[in-house]
Amino acid sequence: MNGPTLVFRNVGRQARRTVLTILTFALATFIFTVLIAIPSSIDLVLLRTSETLRLYSYNADGRYLGLPSRYCRDIEKLPGVAACTPMVIMRATYQSPTDVIQAFAVDADRAPVIYADYGIAPNVLDAFVNERTSAIAGALLIRNHHWKIGDVITLRGDSGRLDIRFVLVGETPSNNYPNFFMFHRDYLVEAEKKIGIPEVKHPAGLLVTRVKSAADVPRVIEEVDETFHNSDYETVTMTESDAVAGLLSTVGDVRGLVYSVFLVILLTVLLIAANAMSMMVRDRLRDVAVLRALGFGPSYVVSILVGECILIGGAGGVIGGGLALWLFNGGTTISSIIGGAGYLTITSTAAIAALAAALIVSVLSGLVPIMGAMRVTPADAFRRAV
Repeated sequence: MNGPTLVFRNVGRQARRTVLTILTFALATFIFTVLIAIPSSIDLVLLRTSETLRLYSYNADGRYLGLPSRYCRDIEKLPGVAACTPMVIMRATYQSPTDVIQAFAVDADRAPVIYADYGIAPNVLDAFVNERTSAIAGALLIRNHHWKIGDVITLRGDSGRLDIRFVLVGETPSNNYPNFFMFHRDYLVEAEKKIGIPEVKHPAGLLVTRVKSAADVPRVIEEVDETFHNSDYETVTMTESDAVAGLLSTVGDVRGLVYSVFLVILLTVLLIAANAMSMMVRDRLRDVAVLRALGFGPSYVVSILVGECILIGGAGGVIGGGLALWLFNGGTTISSIIGGAGYLTITSTAAIAALAAALIVSVLSGLVPIMGAMRVTPADAFRRAV
């Protein structure tokens, strides 16, 4: 009987324990794959936003205090500025109070210039500009809610007091903001006035400025803040990537947290696997003694036992990594981390890395009991109670 056949037969001798061990590796690999993807996805978001020509201006006294929308008129007079729009962020709900959507109200006539890099089709932008009730949503948001172009969508804001109906005219294929939901700011102002909220009570949360070239970015940042220095509402202006990085800093060291959880899971799985592998090797003591008594060398016997470890860890790794790819290869949001920005996607590279980790853990967990089994002489192995 050759080695691979012996490995497969040995693995099937304790079917229940083998299945449970494989499932342990599968669960761990699934978690590994997702955890590995989080830092890389965040890095990708920061890389993409660093390449845009958008600047964000916030109230210098506090990011959430708001700025007057009239500031955009002064900003657009600065050299190197292509367009500026006030943005009002409306935290809305859809269908249920737990179904939260971040909706962004902008000046529709400025949207084609501000978001020129989003890949929105020209006919969609024309429909958005010309229809007061129109809205554009991110591809992931559309997919998760099973929306179709032309659907009428009702969002509720201001603790349920404000109901606004939108007509979905298109999607933005950009992965930077897959939950992006954009609509007309004047439509929001009109809806809020109907329930007694004047525009002055709900100012723009920030101002979004599009510059003409990357060379203009440092100068425009300085001139915007200088323009409103010593005014009633001073500004602090930054690039889009700096704004997203600031959101990340508000939730702490995400990367460190991910790696800490990764380490805890790794150690837990290692202990569970080591226990399972020890039991497996203990069951194989007499088999090892027989093989050695028949003249098989230590390297052959070790390869059989290590092969069982690799088969179990590899099977679990393939199941866990494959499940992660199947569930998340189309992308999912990481909105709980950076407020709707970002796109978590599982790549084959992440799944392969997690599979490699599962194989390494399975071999490491089996080495100690295997080495212990090899130190037992065949005579002692037959005398031991198993």
